[in-house]
Formats: sequence, C-alpha cells, structure tokens
Amino acid sequence: MAAWQKWWVTLLFLIPALIAGSGILLWYFQSEAAARLAINWLATPGGQLTLVVFAIYLIILAVGTIATAIFRPTTVKQLTIVRDGAYQVNIDRGAVEKSLRLSLAPYDLYNAAARVKMHRRHRQADVTITAMLSQRSDARHLRASLHHTIANDLKQQFNIDLRKLRVKLTPYDHQQKVAIV
Repeated sequence: MAAWQKWWVTLLFLIPALIAGSGILLWYFQSEAAARLAINWLATPGGQLTLVVFAIYLIILAVGTIATAIFRPTTVKQLTIVRDGAYQVNIDRGAVEKSLRLSLAPYDLYNAAARVKMHRRHRQADVTITAMLSQRSDARHLRASLHHTIANDLKQQFNIDLRKLRVKLTPYDHQQKVAIV
C-alpha cells in the first residue's frame, strides 16, 4: 500500500475514533456541566442532524472498507502452478520477472525491467515493463509485439495467463547509464 493511501485511511478512521472517544467521555462524565451542555445540544435538531450525518459517514466507511476487502485482487509472491494431491510446484515472482526480462532481449531495449503481480485465484499476472528505447528499435509495432511475446512466455513456461500489460518506454538519453540484457 502506498504511503498516501495509508495517510488517507488513517484520517478517515481517525474521525470516528475521536467522536467515539468523545461519546465515551460524555457518558462517563455525564454529571459534569460541560457534558450536560453537550448532551443537551445533541437533543436539539442541529445535534440530531449531526448524529445522522455521522451515522451516514460510518455506513459509507463500513461499506467502502468491506468492498475494498472483498474486491481487492489477491496477489502473491509465490504462485502454485501445478497441484496434484500433496505434490505442488510453486514459482517465485523474481524468477518470472527474470524470465520476462530475458525474453525482452531481442527488442533492443536498454535498462529493461519487468515487475509482475501474480493473482492467486485466477492464475493471472499483471506485468509492467519499463525500458529505454534504443535508436534501432521500432516503437510503432513494439507494444503489440511485446504483448504477444510476454503472453506466450508466461503461458508456455509458467502456465500463467497475462491479465494486464503496462509498457513504460522512455527515449534514449546519452547522459544515462545503460545496462543491456
């Protein structure tokens, strides 16, 4: 999870925690003057509207949390590609990434890197390719060709289907270091 997502989740759940803590303090110190004033205000139409808005916020937060938990794709670092009783063969994400990087060698790409997210339930993979274009590579037909090569490589070697392919290509720059596969 990215850092900005963690901050938003923290802020979204901090508001109900603070209000719930305030409610507990109001219940515990209900004989105090300030607590009596707050309880009397909650009995007014403005206080009732505030409680309804807060209840709607909690319902939306709960539904959003449940939907995120249910519909979030399950990715793994090791994927079981063959299972026969107690016998099973697992493939590591790093091995798949290195294999894909080697399959990119004929395309004359510099600093080629492949990142793979493997989905356990559907035996599919999301692949992100980042590389620099060389002067000799043809950028017009490169995406279709890369898609075909990566899909075949995943299916033939690992029996994994390609779900999504993202290709991030940058033009060659003479000031950058180059690592050729």
